[in-house]
Amino acid sequence: MTVTVSAPDARAERVLRACPQLRGLDDATVRALGAASVVRHYAAGEPVFLEGAPGDAMFVLRQGAVVARLSSVAGDVIDLGVAAEGHAFGYFEVLRPGPRTEDAVAVRDSTVVVVPAAAALRAFRSSPDTLLALARDLVRIVSLQNRARSELRRPVDRRLAALLLELAAGRDVVDFGGPQTLLAQRLGIARQTLNTALRALADRGLVTVHPGGRGVTLDRAALGAYAGDA
Repeated sequence: MTVTVSAPDARAERVLRACPQLRGLDDATVRALGAASVVRHYAAGEPVFLEGAPGDAMFVLRQGAVVARLSSVAGDVIDLGVAAEGHAFGYFEVLRPGPRTEDAVAVRDSTVVVVPAAAALRAFRSSPDTLLALARDLVRIVSLQNRARSELRRPVDRRLAALLLELAAGRDVVDFGGPQTLLAQRLGIARQTLNTALRALADRGLVTVHPGGRGVTLDRAALGAYAGDA
């Protein structure tokens, strides 16, 4: 269930000040943004916004994980990327007003700073450096989305291998942070398909699935070689 902290929150200003895309803003502008913002808490699986909703705010992720997601008419789900903690997301429709073009869903319990579109636009207009930073970030996002779409043409087990390496972030253990359904959604596949792919990786000795199925231990070198194979 969404919980909103509507009173000005000093933590919101700190999050905005540390956000890489907003570092071009001066102190007065950041204070004004913080005063206009609210803090919201989302449970895992809860949407921050849905495709077609008004683009009436931008967001900065204070804690947790929020994924950008597309759903097809046939019911397929494609995850396009995850917002990093401390980074802004959902600002495209602020820069170009219109309805949301994708969903944003909390994949674990998350806290976000919500900045109204009008306040965000005033801040952007005051800082060409911030607009340039946002433009650069949009280029990065489009590149990731194109890669996500191209990944759909690769075998599921190799896509899973690449995702596990990404989630591991240099570690040997990946905790899924919840049921395998969450991981399946990241790949746009059914849970049964994910189970089959996990078993295939385990049979090759590339991963060891933890009891309960909510995490794995990786042979990162071998998994990386397998994920990179054509």
